[in-house]
Amino acid sequence: MKMRRSGSGIWLVLILLVVLGAGAPSSAAGLADRFERSLGAAAAPALIKEYGGEYVLPIQQRLWVEEVFARLAAESERDDLDYSLTVLNSREANAFSLPGGFVFITKGLLDLIGSDEAQLAAVLGHEIGHVEKKHGVNAVLRQMGLTVLAEVSVVALDFLSADLLRMAGLTLVQLLQAGFGREAEFEADVLGQELAVRAGFDPTGAIRLLDALAQLSDEPMHIFRTHPDPGQRRARLEERLALFWSAPAPVTDDKALERLTRCRNSHQDGRTDPKGRYVLEMPGQVAAGVKLFDQQTGESVLWAENALVAQAAWSPPGDYLALLVEERGGSEVWIVDRWGHVVSKLQDPRGAVTSFSWSPHGDLLALLVQGPQGARLVVAYLQAQALAEVGRGWEVQDALWLDDALYFLHAGTWYKTEPPQVIPVRITEPVPVVLQRRRVLTPTLIREGNTFRLTRPELTPP
Repeated sequence: MKMRRSGSGIWLVLILLVVLGAGAPSSAAGLADRFERSLGAAAAPALIKEYGGEYVLPIQQRLWVEEVFARLAAESERDDLDYSLTVLNSREANAFSLPGGFVFITKGLLDLIGSDEAQLAAVLGHEIGHVEKKHGVNAVLRQMGLTVLAEVSVVALDFLSADLLRMAGLTLVQLLQAGFGREAEFEADVLGQELAVRAGFDPTGAIRLLDALAQLSDEPMHIFRTHPDPGQRRARLEERLALFWSAPAPVTDDKALERLTRCRNSHQDGRTDPKGRYVLEMPGQVAAGVKLFDQQTGESVLWAENALVAQAAWSPPGDYLALLVEERGGSEVWIVDRWGHVVSKLQDPRGAVTSFSWSPHGDLLALLVQGPQGARLVVAYLQAQALAEVGRGWEVQDALWLDDALYFLHAGTWYKTEPPQVIPVRITEPVPVVLQRRRVLTPTLIREGNTFRLTRPELTPP
């Protein structure tokens, strides 16, 4: 009942302000900004206490987390905010943000992420996205029926600051538990992914994090209770991967064209193990399994013996062997580790894979996928098990990696496209790990007649 009376009072003041002509359009932005910052600052202490207080990370980890956060915040579009990050002393895997630029992540979620900076950027970028789009403050205003109040005058906030912030704080806590809504979460996903790419992080970080969370037995960070279905979120993020690749540009440089021709005719087709142990013994046609000669044991081995293999090639680092396997429904690519175990299978619903090409770092595969409209160029992100059609829907005759760019042949012309640049996190002023000097116990041996006595050891530096 108290809240109802207070709400009536707010509307009465609103009507008076309108009648008296108080407020101007120029003050609307100032009112919204002041209310947003005040709301977040008022709610932060209680939430920090609820999640066990602030956790102080070890210095090296703290510098790493802060660098990731600083790069993301630098790409934000709101100049009116100073973003801050707080690590909470909670084992629960959770992250959230408050209006005004307050971002929080728990120790439990950091433990789950480990040293994967792309996943950390995805989480922090998502929470920054909520603040950028004002999801929190707008949800509070809608819940309290105060949407119009923000368009009237800053005088209203000064007049009702105590009651307004008290009720808004309670409403905000409830909304954090229930979520800001399906579309708000999707919007934060998209903006978070864009911020991560602009800051130099792998765009598949959010996809890999969703997969990691889905494998946990319990429901972490309330993500499956308050957020949209993780499968839908993953699908939307995967669909956007191709947007971050550069637009295909025709190759006109003669040296580049000569190099492409030379590489296409080269016999370095990935048959020799870069680590120097195996040599592929591929026949000239489809065969059952893939036969390799083990130079360490001097024997031949057969991997994937139940598969019909049409193509095989080692990744440039030599960690994996890719196999083009023919199936009844078409063909797919199998990724095999150095022990002959199939670790993943790549299928594309758009058609059958006809050929593949490794990226120089061995983390991407360029696939030619034959569909009803001809062959399409699709890139497979191996770590994230995600696919992106980077050929803009064009029919492609051939594809080849050179350096960090992907070249493909379309209508007799070679084109070049590049993935988004990924910049590893480097601490500009690393704090050296202090090596403590261990003291050495050096006893003294004293001869007393025909016997020896061992004295108390003295502590001396090594």
